[in-house]
Amino acid sequence: MGWLVLGLFIAYRVGLIIWRVFFHPLAGFPGPKLYAASYLPFLTQNMLKGTLAKDMASIHEKYGPMVRISPNRLAIDGSIAWPQIFARRPHQAEFDKVPAFYGTEKRVGLLPSFREDHRRQRRALAHAFSESALTQQEGYIKNYVDLLMKRLGEHAQAGRAIDIVRWYNYLTFDIIGDLAFGDPFYSLEKSDYHPWVALIFSSIKGGSKYLFLRQYPLFRPLLYFLIGSDDIKNKNENEELAKIKMEKRLALGVNARQDFFTYILRNDKEGKAITHEENILNARALIVAGSETTATAMSGLTFQLTHNPEIYDLLVKEIRSAFNSEEEINMKSTASLQYLHACMEEILRIYPPAAETPPRVSPGDVVDGHFIPKGTVVTVYQWATTHSPRNFTDPESFKPQRFLPASHPLYDKRYQNDNKAASKPFFCRTSRLYWQEPCLRGNASRYEPTTLEV
Repeated sequence: MGWLVLGLFIAYRVGLIIWRVFFHPLAGFPGPKLYAASYLPFLTQNMLKGTLAKDMASIHEKYGPMVRISPNRLAIDGSIAWPQIFARRPHQAEFDKVPAFYGTEKRVGLLPSFREDHRRQRRALAHAFSESALTQQEGYIKNYVDLLMKRLGEHAQAGRAIDIVRWYNYLTFDIIGDLAFGDPFYSLEKSDYHPWVALIFSSIKGGSKYLFLRQYPLFRPLLYFLIGSDDIKNKNENEELAKIKMEKRLALGVNARQDFFTYILRNDKEGKAITHEENILNARALIVAGSETTATAMSGLTFQLTHNPEIYDLLVKEIRSAFNSEEEINMKSTASLQYLHACMEEILRIYPPAAETPPRVSPGDVVDGHFIPKGTVVTVYQWATTHSPRNFTDPESFKPQRFLPASHPLYDKRYQNDNKAASKPFFCRTSRLYWQEPCLRGNASRYEPTTLEV
């Protein structure tokens, strides 16, 4: 009897593999056969090893802009997906979000919510990220930038090497903590991560394991043992600390000092635009979206500038010739610095902050001339899109001039056919913070490159 059961199981699995590879509705899409046969290769590379985001560049080069990467999932080049899937689709069925991607089956909070719920929350949050709101908060940001410069100067004077990635994270977490909760993490002051920030980093790996095991229902009762008690504990503590910090901020109401939730609460006096639970979950998302991603981009920019001295010199020249003193440098005055903005655009192309775009589910529609069956999961790997020679000339090279207007003296015609619209690094309004922080950091140009400033 046992052998019969085993034989039937093997026959079923073999038959399933044959059906997936040759007869599945997605069988006509190109891609690695192993990925088409089983979910395991995709889940392992994407969620456990974390290597698929970069591997997709070579996979797209081999198989084309639309690739099957699991039995029911397609990876689509951003040049196709942005306008046809992720943009608004008037008079067409929309590609729905996948709540499980966010570790929940519920649609609570800005990220997993869809349609009217998403638009309602987005309108409520928009007040906090308006240009006028961020201009009013500019002083807070500048204070943290000044403190960063002071700390780096102290290390430079002492001749000590520093981990610039760590210090940029101190900066961005302090800023987003202050602007989101009216209470910073004091990382710059203490030259160390706040315990909660450390938890955020450690819980990310646990969250990835959690998403992997969710795909296998038989393993769910064993999640605690398979993921590890520390990872589960960190994940739970991270969520609880966010809840406590947010409830403390909400209790202060609109009369607290100016921060994101001052604007949100002030424009939602009846509490109908956004719920208490949504506020808590959105605050948790803001902490990550407005901190580590920005620090990563700034770290990448520092690396490229120190390895491309000619670009560094051009950027320093633009900044120093535009201002007589660092007091003149602010969000408004840096808006006209075209080379600075080109450098930031280019670094976001080379090092996109999101490895994988939150996936969508097809309603059953045609994309780029190909019918995508209903229920198919589609996603974009930004690294693959922005490093594709189909979209960018010399994609591996740091060339800010590709983002300059044709009227700029440094404009280079070699990059005139680049598909700049294929680079879309941000999916949330915290993107304004990314632009504000490096612009204020322009005063760092008065230092020599050896201090790792730009």
